[in-house]
Amino acid sequence: MLKSEKQKMRMVAGDLSGLYGMEDFTYNEGKAKGMRAIRMTNGRGLSATLLPDRCLDVPFFSYKGVNLGLVTKTGLSSPQYFVEDGLRGFLRQFYGGLLTTCGLLTAGAACEFEGREYGLHGQIHNIPGVNVNKCEIAEGDALVLQASADMREACVFEEYLELRRVFQMETESNVVRIIDTVRNLGFARAPLVNLYHINFGYPFIDEGARMYYSAENVVPRDDIAERSFSKYHVVEGAEIGRPEECYIHTGGGGAQFGMIHNPALGLAAIVHYEADELPIFCEWKCMMAGDYAVGLEPSVAGFWGIKRAVEDGLTRYLEPGEEYSFHLRVEVLDDAAAIEAYAAKCKEHNL
Repeated sequence: MLKSEKQKMRMVAGDLSGLYGMEDFTYNEGKAKGMRAIRMTNGRGLSATLLPDRCLDVPFFSYKGVNLGLVTKTGLSSPQYFVEDGLRGFLRQFYGGLLTTCGLLTAGAACEFEGREYGLHGQIHNIPGVNVNKCEIAEGDALVLQASADMREACVFEEYLELRRVFQMETESNVVRIIDTVRNLGFARAPLVNLYHINFGYPFIDEGARMYYSAENVVPRDDIAERSFSKYHVVEGAEIGRPEECYIHTGGGGAQFGMIHNPALGLAAIVHYEADELPIFCEWKCMMAGDYAVGLEPSVAGFWGIKRAVEDGLTRYLEPGEEYSFHLRVEVLDDAAAIEAYAAKCKEHNL
């Protein structure tokens, strides 16, 4: 939608919310009851649902009625049900979605570090936002839908961090943007190890789809992934009991991307990230029946948890009063030539 077109469009559609816009609503049953949500639609077929009560993350994401994001068996669950319980605390709350944010102090494996227990992927994904705002902004003549919120991760005698999230959906193209700024409001240096658990599910994830990566290097996480390394870039059919496989993509500076292409649907989704901000790009390939998914996960320090991040020198730190910003985009394409152009940019080991 162009700003210059709005008045003309009102001649045939008095309320433009039937064409594009934002809807603010509340869930009314199950473990999601009482949670606030914002649904954005851009008028070109792209739709995203955001949860202000859970870090302004994105549980549902679709294009022209085709589901792209992961929808897990846990369903939506209010943050009041979250208990940081090693591995299972996160997994019981993990609806997947297009985005589940991991951090701020740890991301990845549960661990004990400096006398403190850390659960899988931290706590930020279950922290409700304050100062929630939604608005429409103009970038030149193009209109952009925007929602924002502040999340505070704080503990008496320990950390005091604030995440300011701005989520934007373009209306002239099928692109969403995430701009996160983390500020250390405390008086001691704090670690910052964000991981963006960006997930895709059925029917977009299906046998025959494949992944492309612009990063220069790829290695398997463990022996399980090593055994299937030759097919790390291929989506296979679901198998009962098949373990998850994870791969680590690194190398290259500046703007990088990972792409999933489903040729049967004629659709691709591209995760754009800045390697200087998020140098370790994690691939989560889960071909397990009932938990079928692929995750493309830009991160500061991978998925090993705060203990290993510190030991391996991967951690970013914020000094008192300091802030740091992350910038990501997710782009949806249905143009074969544009998809092929992205695939052609990938390194030889991806082909």
